[in-house]
Amino acid sequence: MTRLLALIIFLFPLVGCKIKDSVATSPDGRISPTFQGPSELSYCSQVTSYSNAITVTGLAYFIRRNPWGDSVTGGLGSASTSGTHPATAHPIRRAEIRVTNSSGQVVQCGETGANGEINLSLPRGNVSYVISVNSRSNNSSYLRASVLNMPERNQVYSLQATVSASASIDIGTITASADGSVLGGAFNILDQFFEANSYLRSQVANFTSAPKVVAYWEPGYNPNAYFGGSSGLSFYLPGYSRLFILGGQDGDLNNSDTDHFDNSVVLHEYGHFLEDALFASDSPGGSHNGNRIIDPRLAWSEGWGNFFQAAVLYGANSTPYYIDTIGNDDGSLTEQIFHTNLETPPMSGGDCYPTSQNSINGDCPRVLGEGNFREFSVTRMLWDMIDSVNDSRFSSSENLDGKFNELWGTLVNTSNGFKDSKFAFRSVGHFHLAHAFNYSSTDMTGVRGVERHRGNTTDYAEYVTATDSCSDFSMTPAGSSDGVVGDTGTLATSDLLRNNDFYHFVSTGSGTITLEYEDANSSGTIADLDLYIYNESARLGVVSDMRGYSQDEPGANPSQTNVETVTSVPAGKHLINVNVYTGGSLGGTANYRLKFNGVKLCPTTLVQ
Repeated sequence: MTRLLALIIFLFPLVGCKIKDSVATSPDGRISPTFQGPSELSYCSQVTSYSNAITVTGLAYFIRRNPWGDSVTGGLGSASTSGTHPATAHPIRRAEIRVTNSSGQVVQCGETGANGEINLSLPRGNVSYVISVNSRSNNSSYLRASVLNMPERNQVYSLQATVSASASIDIGTITASADGSVLGGAFNILDQFFEANSYLRSQVANFTSAPKVVAYWEPGYNPNAYFGGSSGLSFYLPGYSRLFILGGQDGDLNNSDTDHFDNSVVLHEYGHFLEDALFASDSPGGSHNGNRIIDPRLAWSEGWGNFFQAAVLYGANSTPYYIDTIGNDDGSLTEQIFHTNLETPPMSGGDCYPTSQNSINGDCPRVLGEGNFREFSVTRMLWDMIDSVNDSRFSSSENLDGKFNELWGTLVNTSNGFKDSKFAFRSVGHFHLAHAFNYSSTDMTGVRGVERHRGNTTDYAEYVTATDSCSDFSMTPAGSSDGVVGDTGTLATSDLLRNNDFYHFVSTGSGTITLEYEDANSSGTIADLDLYIYNESARLGVVSDMRGYSQDEPGANPSQTNVETVTSVPAGKHLINVNVYTGGSLGGTANYRLKFNGVKLCPTTLVQ
């Protein structure tokens, strides 16, 4: 019972950026991030011709605060375009323009140009019009996105100018500021989506624009309030095509964590949207920690988001970073949470670590397969596929570059690709399998080697079928002397690579899954193996996601066969987890076999 209660603990200690699901009620009166509020205002797309017209021209810009560039203290600079840490002005590109008269009637629609140009034809008269440049775009050739205030209202942000219709006029430049109402924050979020789509068009043949996404953002508001949390949080909501971007906390934009000018964060979350909308994800969501081995599905998803933001922001020929800031120059606090180089692990040495250090903590994989469990290792592997710098680590070297088209093709391919419905519990191992099948002429050996990736699913979600045609599996538990820091016997502190095996099994009918094991090396002791069967949502350690579990103690005689049994397993896709309980004595190596209705489960090729 003690072990089962321990399993309910969340596995990852740091704040996450991908929320799997929620219907929580916010204490400030908001309803839920999933709430379907009033319909968004209809998009203004109909351009009207007038026989007696004037022409209104101008430019629409927004101001963006920028990180100082100092990896120690450099937070966001000022809202001014001059000074020590100046902001910069950027055009509002391909955004909706809506023109209304004094009665609020729409008289013209339009779109800003590639450089923020405004060019409108309006009916001449002794009247005035309000020109609204809105924080959304609906152009299938460029961008389909809206930045709105909240699901409960679905209101767009507008940069406005009032003009007289008596004669043609150039209104000059209208600008969304980076302070005050921080209207520039809404347009910066929209602009990052534009940049993402531009990058994809430059890299992927026949790509035009991604499906529509909605970003919810409000100055001074922390989306974590939906869940009753106080720490700053930006996240993507799978299945809803919704991002929530941190606007501050309790109305404070200058001394708290904000993300509307943290382009790494905005693009990372947009990467999760692409993952959800265009390829596939089995990430359980939740918190994650780049310095520990974590659930490979989460490591893959977060590693992809880290990579994608770097690809868009830095291109293949620059050093990639992930930057997240707190506060700004106009407040009393300005600093960086992250200023992480995504090209090189933070520690040096032949194996990234000094030989005297043997710890599961840290950013660098220590043994083959561990890279599949680390989000920054996934990031670096993907980066190595596109960059022009050749990496060398672990007696391996890679020389790939310019392979984003292969990377993307692997992800969106529905036939033996990452999106293939045969896959489940997807991780970077599935990516390697799919890439090798679809792009066999590209040698990924070096790319995998420098990150200690295994190019298949052997270590996580290995596909098995009931064939009775394989040898036994075995497991030798690792303890604290092997780098399992703080292992107290719970899954939450378990080495997911070395003290766990994971299998993907599809049953066509209900039945019983058994784990049989015994002492493998006549040591006189035996590892205590336990069995957990998860559904497809599969948050590790969460009992409600289990289809069943068995935690019996092994018998006193090491040579006897011990059996763990889960009955009434329904038809469907299952994640089978064989876990070594290490709360007491570690025990010796165990041979084990898995059976479904008495027939042994054996590894089978999944991509074929």
